[in-house]
Amino acid sequence: MGKTVVKIGSFEVDDAHLSSSSEQASTLTIPCKSDPDLCMQLDGWDEHTSIPATLDGKHSLLFKQHYDRQSDAWVMRLA
Repeated sequence: MGKTVVKIGSFEVDDAHLSSSSEQASTLTIPCKSDPDLCMQLDGWDEHTSIPATLDGKHSLLFKQHYDRQSDAWVMRLA
């Protein structure tokens, strides 16, 4: 996992974690403690809604994968 900066609209989180493996699509974990307002926003979207984002200055599309209760974070799939 690598630490990354993600910007979604006016929200910016500097402690998200990007992970990828050869078996699964890349995922981005956004800790809710970093920006509770962003987490509430993500909660309102479904898994089919694409979310335009910037990861370390590069444009990307995210899709909500699931909420991880143990780590209090949203796990997003990169398109």
